[in-house]
Amino acid sequence: MHKLLPIKENDEAVRQFGVDHAVQLIRELFDNGVVGVHMYTLNREVATIEILKRLGLWQEAPMRPLPWKMTANHKRREDDVRPIFWSSRPRSYVYRTQNWDEFPNGRWGNSSSPSFNDISNYYLFHLKPHAKHELRRMLCEELNCEQDVYDVFYCYLTQTANKDGHKVSHIPWNEEELAPETARLSSELAICNKHGVLTINSQPNVNCEPSTNPEVGWGNPGGFVFQKAYLEFFTCKQNLDALKSVLPEFPTVNYHILNYTGEENYTNCHSLEPIAVTWGVFPGKEIIQPTVVDPISFKSWKDEAFALWMEQWGKLYADGSRSRHIIEYIVHNYSLVNLVDNNFPDNCLWRVLQRMSEVRDQKMAAEGRDWESEVSDTCKFDTVSQLKDSCQGSALDLEEGSSWMNETSGNGALTTVAPPVCKARTC
Repeated sequence: MHKLLPIKENDEAVRQFGVDHAVQLIRELFDNGVVGVHMYTLNREVATIEILKRLGLWQEAPMRPLPWKMTANHKRREDDVRPIFWSSRPRSYVYRTQNWDEFPNGRWGNSSSPSFNDISNYYLFHLKPHAKHELRRMLCEELNCEQDVYDVFYCYLTQTANKDGHKVSHIPWNEEELAPETARLSSELAICNKHGVLTINSQPNVNCEPSTNPEVGWGNPGGFVFQKAYLEFFTCKQNLDALKSVLPEFPTVNYHILNYTGEENYTNCHSLEPIAVTWGVFPGKEIIQPTVVDPISFKSWKDEAFALWMEQWGKLYADGSRSRHIIEYIVHNYSLVNLVDNNFPDNCLWRVLQRMSEVRDQKMAAEGRDWESEVSDTCKFDTVSQLKDSCQGSALDLEEGSSWMNETSGNGALTTVAPPVCKARTC
C-alpha cells in the first residue's frame, strides 16, 4: 500500500501500477507451475489486454476466421468448408445441416448425397407479421411490371431509395449486410440487375491479397487469399436462351442452370465433384479451401432460393393482385444460374453477360420485339376483365400468351395458365 499512497490522486498511475503488479504476480505463478489464470475485466478490458500483451499471451484475432460467418456452436468448431450458395444466409445453412453427424473439415470431398433439412420448418424462413410492413416498403408497395422488380435489386446494390422513396437495405436472399467485397463489383452488378440479371450472390476474382485486407481478407494475419470470380442470379427465358448460345464461346466457365421444378438442369459441371472457389495460404498450414460450388448442394439451395420469392416477397401482396402475379410469374418462368470462371486470375463473366445481352437483343429484333418494352409492359399482368375496363374503348386485341404461371389444380397436378397479351399500347 505504501507504493500507492504517493500516486492515489493519479488515476492513470494507479491503473499502470495495477498492470505492473498483475504482470509480476502472474509471471511468478507461471514460474511455479501454474498453467493458467482467469481474469475478470469488470467491463474495463484495456488493462487486461495490456497485461496479456506484456505476458506474450495476446494474439490479434483475424477480422474473419473464414470467408463466411461462423456459428458459436462448439459442435461445429471443425466446420470449415461450405457451399458458397449460403454465404449470405449462414443461419439458414446451420439450420439445414444441424442433424449432420460430421461436418466437412479441410475439404468438401465427393458429395454424392448431402441431406439438407426441409427449409419449410426453419422459423426464420417464414414472413413475420411485424416485419411485413417494413419489408413491403423496401420491396415496393406495388409492382406493375418485371422492371419494377429489377429496380428493387438495383436499389439494393446501390443502397439507394426505391420508387416509393424507401431505402432497400436487404432482400430476401441476404440475411446480412452487403459484404465489403461487393464494393469491387458494385458498378457491374448494378448494371446487370437493372437489365434483368438478378444477382443474389457474387464474389470478385482475388489473386494473392493479404489476409488482413479489409474487403476480401480472412484468416490469421500473415496469409494470402485467392478467389475465382463467381456469379449467381435469376434470369428470364429470353436471357437464358441467349446465355446458352454464348456459353460455348467461354470454355473456362463452369455453369449450372436450374428452374423452379428442377426439370431444367443444364450444366457442364461434374455431377459429384465440387469446385473450390476460395482458398488461402497461411504460414505453417496446409492450403485452406473454405468455399466450394457443389452441384448437389445447388439443387437443395435452388428450392430455398425459389421459395424465398413467394414466402418473403410474394406474400406481402394480396392473393390475386398484380404484384403477387408478377412474383409468381418470376418463380415459374425464371431460372437460377451460377457461373464460375476457372481461368484464374482473370474474370470473363462480365463479357459473358454482355454477349448474352447482345444475342438476346439480336434475336428479339429479328422477331420485331423489344426487350425494354416487354419487361416494362404492365398489360402483361392484367386479367381480361381488367384490360377491358382500363382500355375503355381503345382498339384491343387479346390473344393467349406464352406460359405464364403454374397453379395447382384440384387433383394436385400443376396446370399452366396463360395471361392475355395486350397488343394495344393505348391502355
